[in-house]
Amino acid sequence: MKREILNIGWALAATAALSSCDSFLEESPKTFLSPKYYFQTENQITAGVNGLYTFVDDIFDGDIEVGTQNFIFLDYLPGYGIRPRAASSLYLSQALNLSVTEESTHVENLWKSSYFAIENCNGVIAGIEAAKNVEIAEDTRNKLLGEAYFLRAYNYFNLVRLYGPVPLKKKTTSDLSQAQLPLSSEEAIYEVIVTDLTQAEKLMENAPWTSTDGRVTKGAVKSMLAKVYLTMAGYPLQKGGEYYRMAYEKAHEVYESGQFRLFDTYAEMRDPANANSGEFIWMIQREADRAGSPVHNDMLPYPEPSKAISQNGAYGGALAPAQAFYESYPAGDLRTAEKGYYYTEHEAQDGSGVVELGAPFIYKYWDASAAETGKSGMNYALLRYADVLLMMAEAKAQADGGSTTDTDAVEAYYMVRHRALPDEEKPSKIDVNQVLKERFWEICFETQTWYDMLRTRKALNPTTGQIVDLIGCQTPGHTEGARFEEADLLLPYPLREKRLNPNLVRK
Repeated sequence: MKREILNIGWALAATAALSSCDSFLEESPKTFLSPKYYFQTENQITAGVNGLYTFVDDIFDGDIEVGTQNFIFLDYLPGYGIRPRAASSLYLSQALNLSVTEESTHVENLWKSSYFAIENCNGVIAGIEAAKNVEIAEDTRNKLLGEAYFLRAYNYFNLVRLYGPVPLKKKTTSDLSQAQLPLSSEEAIYEVIVTDLTQAEKLMENAPWTSTDGRVTKGAVKSMLAKVYLTMAGYPLQKGGEYYRMAYEKAHEVYESGQFRLFDTYAEMRDPANANSGEFIWMIQREADRAGSPVHNDMLPYPEPSKAISQNGAYGGALAPAQAFYESYPAGDLRTAEKGYYYTEHEAQDGSGVVELGAPFIYKYWDASAAETGKSGMNYALLRYADVLLMMAEAKAQADGGSTTDTDAVEAYYMVRHRALPDEEKPSKIDVNQVLKERFWEICFETQTWYDMLRTRKALNPTTGQIVDLIGCQTPGHTEGARFEEADLLLPYPLREKRLNPNLVRK
């Protein structure tokens, strides 16, 4: 799915969804084309849904400073990464020392982009559901509508995990009465998320499990449902056993489908030919010449090596592993082998030899083409099969009281573990902490770790290699003495939004 197509769709969806570029809470809509009258052909319905995908890559938004994108901010919060280059941005520094404030541009941007996406999803959903007489195959219509429901759920899922209680809005803005919505409880938000995802699952019953163009698939819907159930089982709702079982069952459906597989090597994850296939269930789509990815450049070593190893070397240093986290991996783990998930040396671009980098840097997102051209078209994974396998193992261990001998759960854990440590024998039993450690090491620097820490209230102590309580824990990437407190676990409501809506008061 090319970015130019999405841009056309976004223009149409924005019109259909009645939204302005400012906060949907700020002002009433101006002249618009009602969804009721816009969605009159299959092409218009498709274009409207296409437009919703442009909001997914808002995690790449940032300021002019190098490495200020929202995804970088989200990976500073757990405290297992560091910023090798100085952060002139106050708001990045806040994330590194656990002092995020309501003035933060990241706090505002994550909120605003989520609600802008939701407003557009509302418009597209209403438009498709009102388009009863359009000539379009039922399965096609259902799939497109299912994608819209999924994307609305995805945005609410991000909001409720980051901010807690938030305003709930399921219809497009039509008048000023909707400008100051009250907060809805986390329970109420999760009810909408589950309703939307189960509706998407039903609508996409005949849809494919996989896709080569980055669209939402049956596999993505079921994987996201597993993640939602697993989150609901933990904090803050603490629904426990039943929801752990539901998470296991949904992840098990993905496992049993046979539609996804782990790559044999970590190098395959960086091969552009493998985008949207193998273990990649859902990805942000990038194209080097139109809408490139900033991730390769952000992860480059800093200070710039004495000999260049990539174009745009001066733009690196946004995120690297904290040394203690890097050293926490088990001995012999192939993820810390050179050019697994990290690297400490690289060939010089001019072919004159190997350049020592002086510290470990992230190699997960190395793009060989971008190293030559300075432009990356590498996709960014939002759902990966390794994630689903570990969710499945964790959920079953939790459902069984803290550990499990379930054959499929053990196999799911071992598939991820065996790729990293091929000489290690398969265990007959796994426990929750084993799986959580594997999640820290496997899913690191993919904007998922913070969400794991929030739902489990657990952290990895990289010195001891043990899972510990999050509250009171000091992680190595944060400023010395910055220990997690309850107040650090939710982002503040954005100051600008609080001025517009006096209901945004956390109790």
